[in-house]
Amino acid sequence: MLQLKSKKIELFICISCGIVVIGFILIYNDPAALFRSLMTLNPWWLLGAVLCMAMFWLSETCALHVLLRRFYGKEPFIDSLSANMGGQYFSAITPFSTGGQPFQVYYLSKKGRDVGVTASALLIKFLIYQTALVLLSTVLLIVKWDFFRRTVPNFIWLVVVGYVVNLSVLVIMTVIGRFKGIADHICRLLIRIGAKLKIVKNKEETLAAAEESLAHFHDTFGKMFKNLPTVILCFIFSTLQLLFYFSVSYFVYRAFGLNEVGLVTIIGAQGFVMMVSSFVPIPGAGVGAEASFSLFFSSFYPEEGQLALAVILWRFISFYLTIIVGVFFAMRIGKAKKESRIRKLRKKAEEAETVEEAEEAEVVEGPETVEEIVAVDTVGEGNEIDVTDETGEITEITEIDEAYETAGAESTDGGNAGDDIENRPV
Repeated sequence: MLQLKSKKIELFICISCGIVVIGFILIYNDPAALFRSLMTLNPWWLLGAVLCMAMFWLSETCALHVLLRRFYGKEPFIDSLSANMGGQYFSAITPFSTGGQPFQVYYLSKKGRDVGVTASALLIKFLIYQTALVLLSTVLLIVKWDFFRRTVPNFIWLVVVGYVVNLSVLVIMTVIGRFKGIADHICRLLIRIGAKLKIVKNKEETLAAAEESLAHFHDTFGKMFKNLPTVILCFIFSTLQLLFYFSVSYFVYRAFGLNEVGLVTIIGAQGFVMMVSSFVPIPGAGVGAEASFSLFFSSFYPEEGQLALAVILWRFISFYLTIIVGVFFAMRIGKAKKESRIRKLRKKAEEAETVEEAEEAEVVEGPETVEEIVAVDTVGEGNEIDVTDETGEITEITEIDEAYETAGAESTDGGNAGDDIENRPV
């Protein structure tokens, strides 16, 4: 209940930030100019922006899917898609996008995947994505350095801050993945804190489960980077993911009938927007993303009202559309929980059948292998009574009366059933 309220609050913050930004734009821009800009929009370019966003989702899903297939063999694509889109939703509504991966681990665990292996796969995917972001931004920085240095105020400091934040995250995550002792210490510390806050109910049991998951986590992490083809394929999908996301801004730009600025320049500007806004602690980098977009794209839109409208369109397609689509996939967690319960019940049933078959085999082998009597109070300790039906199969009984009524069997030495009833399977 507390987590649900927290997510509602975070979603409320996201929507509130959007309303504040739109209100600010409407107040400080001429409504007539905004309307004129709106009338010049080409819907086909906007559709292209939406398709770029869809390809962004698909590319990220493929990056996750190739890793999961490497670990689990056959992996349903719909599970990878649901995990990714649900993760996109929770990333959008949590500070620093911290809610996405925990949801993905939880969702896939309900689909029968190992927590440690899944967490390792997601960390590897994040490291590859972060590496692709830094490398792509570096290339764009080299190519368009002079342009952005002349057009964007304090560009050097913005770049420095962006690099420091993203490289720091990359280093920290790599250390957690490579050094087991550090990860174990952090995990134990978090569990102890959770126990003191009454969040973790069974401390020792949770620690034991965490140790097992961490063992799988580090084992998987070490093996993955030895599989170079999978890493390269994931890197390609992560790069495509970024390029599709950055291209949304280009299609929005072209929707206004503008073509003076090239694709590479706009992709570069969007890359820097992402790097700069990534350290904004508000869910979805609210306000910070819009402000950085306005800063980097102000020189691209010459007419009044165009930039303000571009901010609204870009933010809706690249962010709020993800929330709208992602929430439907996030709701699949209910189905995943149901499937998880069914799997557990089936496993228990299979285990019960296995035990019953083993006990039947023991009875057939002879009385010397029969276990001690369970229902001591009912039958009497030491009494071995063999109840069989007409086909020779053992009949389960809970009371001696039931044995007489349903078994109708003879004892192993030819006497009555009540004289020699063996213990029933438990």
